Amino acid sequence: MKRSYALEALSWEHHNGLVLAFRLERGLQMGSEIEEVKKYLLHVWQTALRSHFQVEEDYLATQIKNEPVYNDFSRMRAEHQDFYRLISAIDSCADKEELRSLIKEFSTKLKEHIRFEEREFFTRFENTLTEQEMNSLGQKLHALHKPVDLSWPVEFWKNEDQQ
Repeated sequence: MKRSYALEALSWEHHNGLVLAFRLERGLQMGSEIEEVKKYLLHVWQTALRSHFQVEEDYLATQIKNEPVYNDFSRMRAEHQDFYRLISAIDSCADKEELRSLIKEFSTKLKEHIRFEEREFFTRFENTLTEQEMNSLGQKLHALHKPVDLSWPVEFWKNEDQQ
């Protein structure tokens, strides 16, 4: 799906989120060491996802406060809060089976969240703002965007013959 210039930096980051979800799920399916999967998730959270959520909340809300699409924003923000709670639970979890369940839940919710933003919220958002507003927002978001390094010393999502 073609995304407007204004939101393409966020969409690039969504791609990284889908890569993260795939890697988490693959690691779980392969029976990878759960502590390694947890470390990777917490690393990507600290270095990319948390700031991505903050940028969305800080920069998108100001554009649509009095528009019908604000309901989508409210849903997005509520889902972000769910991720904060999940990360806290994952970070403090010592039980391996519970940890596997929490990471699976995180991965599933992340994919659903990204699909909602890309297919519903962003589409309505783009149709709400003027071209000038979208261009101004795009300049700000592109200036904030930093490429994310998703590499990890232990590629737990790969078979040994793929490493």
